[in-house]
Formats: sequence, structure tokens, C-alpha cells
Amino acid sequence: MTNKKIFFYSFLFISFFVKFNNLFSQQLNYTLNRDFLYGIDNYYNNKEENIQTFIKPYRFSDIKKIKDSTAVFPRLLAGTKAEEQDKKAKAQIELYPLVTANAGYETGNQSRLTNDLAIGGNLIGYFGDKFAFNFKVMAGRATYSSYIDSIISDSKIIPGIGYAYLSKYDSLNPGYAYQYFSGYLSYSPNKIFNIQVGQDKHFWGDGYRSLFLSDASAPYPYMKLTTNVWKLTYVNLFTIMKDATHPSGFKKDWLNKYATLHYLGWNATKRISIGVFESVVWQGSDSTRYRGYDINYLNPIIFFRPTEYSLGSSDNVFVGMNFKIKLFKKQQLYGQLLLDEFYLKELVKQSGWWANKQAFQVGFKSFDMFKIKHFNLQTEFNYVRPYTYAHGSVQQNYSHMNQPLAHPLGANFWETVSFINYRYKRLFIEGKFQYALYGGDSTGTDYGKNIFISYRNRPQEYNNYTTQGFQTSLMTASLKGAYILDTRMNLKIELGAALRIQESKYNKTQTPYFFIGIRTDLSNLYDDF
Repeated sequence: MTNKKIFFYSFLFISFFVKFNNLFSQQLNYTLNRDFLYGIDNYYNNKEENIQTFIKPYRFSDIKKIKDSTAVFPRLLAGTKAEEQDKKAKAQIELYPLVTANAGYETGNQSRLTNDLAIGGNLIGYFGDKFAFNFKVMAGRATYSSYIDSIISDSKIIPGIGYAYLSKYDSLNPGYAYQYFSGYLSYSPNKIFNIQVGQDKHFWGDGYRSLFLSDASAPYPYMKLTTNVWKLTYVNLFTIMKDATHPSGFKKDWLNKYATLHYLGWNATKRISIGVFESVVWQGSDSTRYRGYDINYLNPIIFFRPTEYSLGSSDNVFVGMNFKIKLFKKQQLYGQLLLDEFYLKELVKQSGWWANKQAFQVGFKSFDMFKIKHFNLQTEFNYVRPYTYAHGSVQQNYSHMNQPLAHPLGANFWETVSFINYRYKRLFIEGKFQYALYGGDSTGTDYGKNIFISYRNRPQEYNNYTTQGFQTSLMTASLKGAYILDTRMNLKIELGAALRIQESKYNKTQTPYFFIGIRTDLSNLYDDF
């Protein structure tokens, strides 16, 4: 199918669904896309609000009481005619089109055209106030920038999307076909509990990055139990993931891996929120046995490390803490601390022991700067020591389908990233700057960045430090403007420019990039790693 045909069928598909009803249900999830979240984060920075903003996506029940028309788009506001109509309806099912038609041009070391053409549908519905569902499916074909193309060629995975099917109908501009599926069932028997089962992405954090669980990977099957009592939020996430590190890269050779994650958050005061995090990853089978989903990790209230020792296993376990402080009415400080492995004696000695694997994040947000509504600033710093998230058994690293579950840079780096953005009604403008320094691996030597190889091949036990190895700097800068065409479809027109500079002692590449298009934002997609 040629690009013209894909565009033609996309136009017909959109035209068929030009007129549809609005739908609002408390149990549906709100989008993870950052362009839509700043107003909500601004609203909940008020010290009188005690919602836990750490766990995303939000549910509509979390944001339904917002009455400020400048905080969220009018369709979501409490007290609108649309909401009153939804309250009267006992059940509702709707189908929306999903479409992407983007084009870009990369200059620099090599020039190339990029494009992304896709079409799909979004089926959503609810029955009463307690049950809702949402299913998205999209299929398309795309050609990518040289850097992303090199990642896809090595991993056989399109970052944030899924398996890359090689498409060669255009020999001068080969690309990849892809399929994207996500969906869930959401049920709340009362105001305390919510249960979700489906396949989707999650983001645990208050920053741009998350060192606990980010939305950088492709969607994965999950069951999530959320409990809200008093000032406490407790989340259990049970997942099934894929190890795609087999040299063939084919789906048939992928292996199952499993993860269970817990988070307990507490709004300690009107201004301070703190939380604890724990997770375990284990492989479904090895050369001696089939393990599957270990029932010991289905217990929603246990700590994993004692359980791991009692099982006599060496599963990959993480613990962490996070905080958020509402400094003033319009400012916020946040952070995370993650411990992969930790030995206090070695840390005090500052010996650079390889197994002292930690990561931390600290960030700052300022909303409505200079008293200009929706003029926001965000800046954060991330630091991850070598070998963090990796494991002796490759199948038990902290990843899904060759993509990290936390920071997309993997490990052995530090990074700073900052944003300035402004929204006026449906118009959104954002400038971004990122700088990172990481230690890459040389041929046959693992310095700790690549989480997809076993850490058993490390060159030394001591004197390890962050950015060791083949030291490389990465700088990305971008400016984009977007106009939201439809808030229910997350459909927007986008125009922008970006610059990527990667430099080491022996090589430097500069990649200017320009893009324009219309797309449905299914999730955040990252290219700054």
C-alpha cells in the first residue's frame, strides 16, 4: 500500500466518524501525554488538595472535581452540560478514529525524509459509575531518523511502540510496519478500590523521567489494584513482559519474564508527600525448569527481599523512596531514590564497588511564572550508577521488549533536562533542552551502561564510577508548537524543529531535524536517549 493510499483511507476513516457523542466515565484513564497534564499538576499543587500525583495515568475520578476551565479542557469540567448528560446515561459505548500523518526532514551528516502514516480505532464505554473499558488499536508504516533507525535495526523494536516489521515496498526509502494495541477493563466497587486488567503503559513519578517505572517501553499485560484510604495510596501492579534479547530478534524466540511492583504513598502534610517503592523481576523459565508466575509474588502486602531469600532465588529486586514538596502556591520540588543493590560498608569506604548500584532524581516545577497563566518551567537532574537495572541473568534485567522500564538511557550516566512551555486555549508551545554524559561500552568490555547484557562480564570489582568507559556527551534541543484539534482523540497538529548532538573523543554527529504533521497521541514517545 502506497503512502497516498494510506492517506486516502485515513481521510475516509476520519470522515466516517466526524459526528460522535461525548463520553465521560469516572473509571476511564486520562492520557499520559505530557501536553495534557501540566494544568492538572498545577491544580493539584494547591496545598488543600491531597491527591497522589505520583501514580499515572490518572483516572477521571481523580480529576472530575476540577472546575477551573484553564486547568483542563472544557469537556472534562465538572458542572458542564456534557457531564450532566453522561450522568443521566446508564451505559454508553463509542468508537473514535485514530490517525497519524507526519513528515520530517533530517539534515546534517546524512539527509533523509521521514514519515509516519497510521490508522486505527479507539473503542471506549462504560456501564454505570463503576465499570469502564477502553481499547485502542493502530497499524501503520514509518521511516525514522537515522539515530532511531539504528536502534530499530539492532533491537527489532520501535521504541515505545512494539515489534518492527521490515517494510520494503519503497526501495529508495525503506521503513517499518508496526501494530500498536492497548486496552483495559476498569472496575471500582467503591471509592476505596479500583481494579484494572489490560495491556498498557504506566508512569510512576512526578518528573519527566521516572527511575521507578516509566512509559518508555511498549505496552505490556498487567493487573493493577489501587487502594485509597485516608491520606494513603497503595498500588499493586502485576505484569507479564517479554525478554527480546535473543540474537535472532524474532518473536518466536522471545521469552516470558514477570514483574510485580508495589507503591505506598502518604500525604504526610498539606505540602509534603512521600512514598516507598519495591519491585521484583524474574524469568519464566531457564535451562532446568519452568517457573511461570510465582504465586509467592501475588501476595499484595509482602516485601520482596525476604521472600526472595526464602525462595533461595536470585531475582532482580529494587526498592526506592520518593518525595514531593509544594514549596509555595505555584512551585514544587520532587525526587526519587532507587536502590538496586546497596552495601553501606562499601559505600562509606567510597571504594567504587560495582554492586553499589543506585540512582536518584531531583526536580523542580514552577507554574504560571511571572503571573502568566500556563507559562510553566520544569527542570530535573537524573543520576544512575553503572550496572543499575542489569542482572547476571539477562532475562531478569529491568526491561520489556528491548526497552528499559525506567530511564531510556539505561545506566552509567547523569542527565539534566529542562522545559519551558505555554498553553493558550488549544495552542501549546514548548522549548526543551537536555544534556547527558554517559560511559559507553567498548568492544567486549561492559562498563555498566547496557542493561541488556549480564554484569558478570564486568572488568573490575572496585574503582567503578558513573560515566566510566567510552565517555560520550548527548545534547538535544527542540522547539515545537501544537494545536489540539480534538481532546477526546488527543488529536493535534504539530510543527517543530530539533537538534541532536552526540560527541565522544573520536566522533561527533550533529543531526538537525524538522517535522510537521497531524497525529493522535497514544502515549509519550521519546527520542532523547
